[in-house]
Amino acid sequence: MDDTAIETRPASGLGYSYYVVLLLMLTYILSFLDRVLISLLAEPIRAEFDLGDTEIGLLVGFGFVLFYTVLGLPFGAAADRTNRRNLIVMGLVGWSLATAGTGLVSGFGGLLLMRALVGVGEATLSPAALSTIADRFPPERLGFAISLYSSGVVLGGGLAMGFGGTIAEWAARTSIDIPGWGPIGDWRLAMLLVGLLGIPLAVLLLATMREAPRGTRLAEVPRMAVLLATMRANAAAFATVFGGFGCLVIAGYIPMLWGPSLLARAHGLSAPEIGMALGIIVGLCGFAGVLIGGLVSDRMARRGIANAPVLLVLMTLPLQILSFGGAYLLADTRTVLILLGLGVFLSSMLGGLQATTVQLLTPATMRGRAMAMYLLVVTLLGMGLGPLIVGLLSDHVFAALPAALATVSTVSLTLAAAILWAGRNAVRQSILAMRAPG
Repeated sequence: MDDTAIETRPASGLGYSYYVVLLLMLTYILSFLDRVLISLLAEPIRAEFDLGDTEIGLLVGFGFVLFYTVLGLPFGAAADRTNRRNLIVMGLVGWSLATAGTGLVSGFGGLLLMRALVGVGEATLSPAALSTIADRFPPERLGFAISLYSSGVVLGGGLAMGFGGTIAEWAARTSIDIPGWGPIGDWRLAMLLVGLLGIPLAVLLLATMREAPRGTRLAEVPRMAVLLATMRANAAAFATVFGGFGCLVIAGYIPMLWGPSLLARAHGLSAPEIGMALGIIVGLCGFAGVLIGGLVSDRMARRGIANAPVLLVLMTLPLQILSFGGAYLLADTRTVLILLGLGVFLSSMLGGLQATTVQLLTPATMRGRAMAMYLLVVTLLGMGLGPLIVGLLSDHVFAALPAALATVSTVSLTLAAAILWAGRNAVRQSILAMRAPG
């Protein structure tokens, strides 16, 4: 990939920078739509292939996560050295085609393969996007900018639930004929149509997004050994962020990955009802949480609180534990939805703060790789290990999904609180040291 379409100097204002953030947010929305739509379609997929919760956990978790996390490291290195826009476009086309291909497979093995290819494509996005955002904004505005981008998680999840519920109902009674393939309908048609949405977005990125100035020559980008040495020198801070935020992500993904199955089995809701409910909860409550988290964190940072992201997240944890625990165990559907909305709002405050913290702990020339390493850890935990443990507990321990969800959520949030409290001062000291001149 060459370095064409690179800005030669920063824009005089932030208008174009915010346009780039919105464009990247739209890309992130689509990536999450492609990533979690399969969880809404889990019940018809389960019925067609006769799958258990453990296998569903693999599909929504490790089937996607393994390649997403492992390839994040080389793609993070590429983000530090090459044209980040072109890297994002390449990944967008790849994961869109893989999502569409999910609708054409003939067995569980094919589903796992397509999920792996979705992970390969999406591994390009966040390291490159977060690196270019950090190059466009000063530190005191970075929290909101990254939170705006990170809101793509909840907006994408909300769209996957709301739009996905509608398209799932339509696709269940619709069939189209593909030349050379034959008729296709139900969940397969939903995956095919959603996957193809990425192609026009890739064209828009190529046409309107310029590469950000890095503030340093590519030849000055240090080797991986320098990043590892930086992380070792700030081991307590990085361990706090990776471990504490990683445990938070386990609980934060549960409403999107297992919420549809919970509402279908324990509360008897139909696909459109689930889509509407979770679309509002994940999309609106989550979006509000992400933006408010970024704004409050930036305000705290302007008052001199260097470790504002960690402290803000800590304040939300007691109520998160109670909200999610009640949502998974209570029988009244209305109460469950209210508690889910509150829990998603609070957990989504982490959305932009995790990336902001990693950027603040890392020199500018290493941010792509640092973010890739962070994503490797937290995605393995949140989308890999978490869903798999839920499935195993549901199948082999509790024989009930609600108890498995409540157990995993409560344990992970409690661990997060302990880790973040223990390491909050280490994070503060490392951020201050990174800001110090020389």
